[in-house]
Amino acid sequence: MSLMIASAIFSAYGSIQAGKARSAEARAQAEQLRVQKAQAKLTAMQEHNIRSMNLRTLNNINTSFTGVMGRDSGSDRSLKAIRDRATSEARIAEDRARSQFIAEQGQRTMGIQLANMRASNARRMALINAGSTLLTAGAKYSTVAPKSTGLRTMRQVGYGSRSYST
Repeated sequence: MSLMIASAIFSAYGSIQAGKARSAEARAQAEQLRVQKAQAKLTAMQEHNIRSMNLRTLNNINTSFTGVMGRDSGSDRSLKAIRDRATSEARIAEDRARSQFIAEQGQRTMGIQLANMRASNARRMALINAGSTLLTAGAKYSTVAPKSTGLRTMRQVGYGSRSYST
């Protein structure tokens, strides 16, 4: 019977440890996603800076051409059209990049939430399994253990064998 009890305790302990391990794994995945989210923010900012720099460079080249060609940059419609087209394309590229970034960050956020939920569920499941193991062992022990009410009769105590005669 002591082997049954020890087995139940080790099984419950094993369930708890396995739950802790699954929980730690899920928390590590959540942390990895948090790091990826921060890196993606940095990358998006760097790409935005590159797009902005490219637009400024194009506008500066356009302005320098006006000086070389001897045209007035304020009244030349073809140079203005080039500048407007470049600005429009840069704005469209920026909007697309921002939309993609927001969608990807949303997915990362959802991944973090799911990983945290898996960690919580793993801990809860481990405790439930451990409790279930102990309850099952207790139920099995009650079927194997000797039946006794815990009360002893007067005869077992020794009061029933004496005679009280006067």
